[in-house]
Amino acid sequence: MLGSKAALERTKNLPPLRKSKSLDRADSGPGSSKSLQKAMRILLHLGENGPELSLTQISADLAINKSTAYRLLAAMQKFHLIERNPLNEKYRLGLKFHELGDRTLLSRSLQSEARPFLVELARRSGESVSLAVPGAGGIICLDRIDSPNSIITVRTLIGELFPAHCTASAKAILAWLPEREAYNVLFRNGMKLYTPLTIPSLRELKIVLDLTRRRGYATDHEELEKGLSGIAAPVLYKGGRVIAALGMAGPTLRLVGPDLEKKVPLLLDFAARLSKHLSRGPANFGTVMEPLGASSLGGKTKQSWRTPFALTT
Repeated sequence: MLGSKAALERTKNLPPLRKSKSLDRADSGPGSSKSLQKAMRILLHLGENGPELSLTQISADLAINKSTAYRLLAAMQKFHLIERNPLNEKYRLGLKFHELGDRTLLSRSLQSEARPFLVELARRSGESVSLAVPGAGGIICLDRIDSPNSIITVRTLIGELFPAHCTASAKAILAWLPEREAYNVLFRNGMKLYTPLTIPSLRELKIVLDLTRRRGYATDHEELEKGLSGIAAPVLYKGGRVIAALGMAGPTLRLVGPDLEKKVPLLLDFAARLSKHLSRGPANFGTVMEPLGASSLGGKTKQSWRTPFALTT
């Protein structure tokens, strides 16, 4: 006990520990979390108190040093998150926020509107079904329903990107995108070889996409995973703009021959019904993509069963 007390007395006389200069720099540097938090505060403050605020107002309202606020605003301008009005030099939220907001509303509306169609298609087909949409980074899985009858080891989760060149859902969208946008997706995502049947070149993929447009649906035959195949059809807004693809995937043995001949019309029917349903809805789903030259769905499909998705004319 006496030794412990003596040691404690000695520590009282020691100088206080100084914070490392490197830690100071980490807290105050432009890439630190504190800088990110200040930038987020500026964005939220502009959104809630705008439409426009001066640098002095932003600095005073948020108690942020004026030079720091200016630096953060300039950085956000580069990403079009912030705009500076040249007439009064005040700041406002950039058009990028409007674009992202529109896409968020679109995705949520599209997912909720399409969900009943996915549920029914999965029930009737007995296969896993998915809804893919074109996005800034590629072809995104917006929703999916997995079949209890299939064991799929390579699965694109909701929010993840479909490999653009070797999945039916992605090819169904690429085939109806403007050529420049389709190429941008491919160049951004690459063309990795997953199996011996993966399409290896842009030239061969172009032939496949031309065939996809002519027949109205896309296929993949063990291009992503051995033993797994899929089919997909585009969802078109008012007959001309691709906004999504309705896909079906399962074991190859269930997507060949007579089984495939039954499932393709089923898929096309649901894609056509979903296209018609969305085109009549209140949301302007067609604002996502530029107009295409022509539609390739090929007219109305014949109804071969009673369905809760029958649409009145």
